[in-house]
Amino acid sequence: MSLALLVPLFLLGVAGVAIPIVVHLTRKQRRNVVAFPSLMFLQKIPYQEQRRRRIQHWFLLSLRALALSLVAFAFARPFVDQSSLGLGASTGPREVVVLLDQSYSMQIGDQFERALDEARSVFDNLGPLDRASLVTFGQGARVVARSTSDRLRLRAAVDTLSVGSSVTRYGPALKVAQTIIEESDLPMGEVFLLTDFQKNGWTGDEGVSLPAGSKVTPVSLGEQAPIDNLEVTDVSLARQSVRGRERVVPTARLARRGGEAAKEVMVALELDGQEIQTRSVTIQPNGAAAVTFQPFTLSQPHTRGTVRVPSDDLSSDDVRHFVVSPGTALSLLIVEGTRTGSDASLYLRRALEISEDGRFVVRFRRSNGIRPQDLDGIDGVILNDVSIDGASAERLRTFVDQDGGVLIALGENGGWPESAANLLPGTIGSIQDRQQSRGSRLGFLEYDHPIFEAFSGPRSGDFTGARFHRARGFSLGDSATVLARFDDGSIAFAEKRHGRGAVLVWTSTLDAFWNDLSLQPVYLPFVHRVSEYVGGRSDALPWFNVGQVIDLADPDALETAGLISTEAAGLSDGLDQVALTPSGESITLPAGEGPRYLALDESGFYTVRPPGSEPERPFVIAVNVELEESDLARLDPEELIAQITGPSIGPQAGPGFTDGTDLRREDQERRQSLWRWILVAAFALLVTETLLSNWASRRGSTGVAAG
Repeated sequence: MSLALLVPLFLLGVAGVAIPIVVHLTRKQRRNVVAFPSLMFLQKIPYQEQRRRRIQHWFLLSLRALALSLVAFAFARPFVDQSSLGLGASTGPREVVVLLDQSYSMQIGDQFERALDEARSVFDNLGPLDRASLVTFGQGARVVARSTSDRLRLRAAVDTLSVGSSVTRYGPALKVAQTIIEESDLPMGEVFLLTDFQKNGWTGDEGVSLPAGSKVTPVSLGEQAPIDNLEVTDVSLARQSVRGRERVVPTARLARRGGEAAKEVMVALELDGQEIQTRSVTIQPNGAAAVTFQPFTLSQPHTRGTVRVPSDDLSSDDVRHFVVSPGTALSLLIVEGTRTGSDASLYLRRALEISEDGRFVVRFRRSNGIRPQDLDGIDGVILNDVSIDGASAERLRTFVDQDGGVLIALGENGGWPESAANLLPGTIGSIQDRQQSRGSRLGFLEYDHPIFEAFSGPRSGDFTGARFHRARGFSLGDSATVLARFDDGSIAFAEKRHGRGAVLVWTSTLDAFWNDLSLQPVYLPFVHRVSEYVGGRSDALPWFNVGQVIDLADPDALETAGLISTEAAGLSDGLDQVALTPSGESITLPAGEGPRYLALDESGFYTVRPPGSEPERPFVIAVNVELEESDLARLDPEELIAQITGPSIGPQAGPGFTDGTDLRREDQERRQSLWRWILVAAFALLVTETLLSNWASRRGSTGVAAG
């Protein structure tokens, strides 16, 4: 540690202070001869010539010279160079940032309690001039206390902490630490990282770079001995319709990490807080198993379910919560023409019957018309090789305007009334025979469309294997979109948005008569995707993951996610709502026309209801932890530190060493700002010199007058 100057050339100003003194001491007294007519009235005084003048007030001159020297010294921007301290010393004022991991993997053993003890120890060992911040992190980061020297406040903040439900992400916490140190006026920055150093929490692309000279102290809290962890990885909820009643068949999937021998465990199923079934399963070390429970009847909305295994060292992944409600399946109406064969819709109906969760409820009608009652409770309509009348088309127009969807598979008998032609994405043409060219293939698919998006990846479905021997000609109209074309460029699939819904036209058939698509492996997922799109609903989400945010004021989004809307649950936009978290905390959701965002930060069930009310079936959201946190593979702390701090400082660093040193010197000078105090001292000296010189001048004048 030494005194250094950022701009030493300004010290040349000190030489300027000596110039007036030298001139004063070396200046000769000049004799001026003045012609005067008479000297009789003047007193003769002997003239004494002095080669050099003497300085009479050395103290005043010293004060003045020192003040001017301080001004020049201030412009040279002095500072105390603490580079050696910044490279590893532990003395001097520090800006300390404690980053404490709250992810759910910290619940293993006594890891979290040890982290709290380490944080208290850091705060107890703070110097008198040190300041400290406490930052907790999981998927995000939260500043609990910032840049304070109040040890009691820091310890009190530590005492309020508990393990969370999120995964580990080091990036947000380290960026907060970077900001705190950069904004601090203390010369040193030190980060204490209290975590189990999970490998999944760091990718290396977070863009964190701590200020030069910052010190990072890793405190590894991970268990060294391997653990035997059993987790519930998934729960599938297959639906059945038995005599008009909806039944659910839960199947839980388990995984085991570690272990040395096979283990038998009891798996429990709970509904609305009551355990209703248990199953025994044997699972091998590092193995997996599935458990299927007996079906239960689903009659009430917002039925809360939990699959649970016995608690182990990592208890957060020992449960899987879900919420199911009746009536969330898609209701589809298939209308088949009277002139078609009896099996024209066979492949279509069989494909819709094959689904794990019973997501499709199909009504079938063989007719050339659609009655008003046919559309009651229907989400989507499929017209398979049928020509409907004008009245039916107008009913479908109203249905589409109100968020319905219609799929028209033309076939040989497919047609559309001229009175409703503007509802279609184009004009239907004649039958095109493609057998002479051995059939056409699909040459273009719009993979950005929701129907084909799932097939865009490798090995996700091949449409090129299907051959089309016949198709109807189709001319695209205005405001329409082509979703698929044959290899000769003609249209195979088109869509037109109308109102809140859509009308889609498939120019071939959905059976094996005009093409062999129904014989291809891609047919089943294709029919499911089309039907989901026509019905306006995606896969139901029985649970969300910790860290997600939902808008409770958007009923369409909730229904799309498989949840009953807030309106159906009795939640009005005109009234305040209260969300109760799994830990019992109350979150107010104020009334208004804007969104009502609810952050899902805990694992368990969130209950939303009007304040002060106790509804029989409240609106419930299930939240589960992210399972990647259960992977306890460790990250080398030194590897992490090397990526967030600069390289070693010294001449061996190469040409960049000089630039880096200059930046650190300028940063130290900016933080210390000694020039401000030096200018204050110079000003004080000038004021003192002025007062003393005035006093000496008055005293000299008084002495001359007395003489």
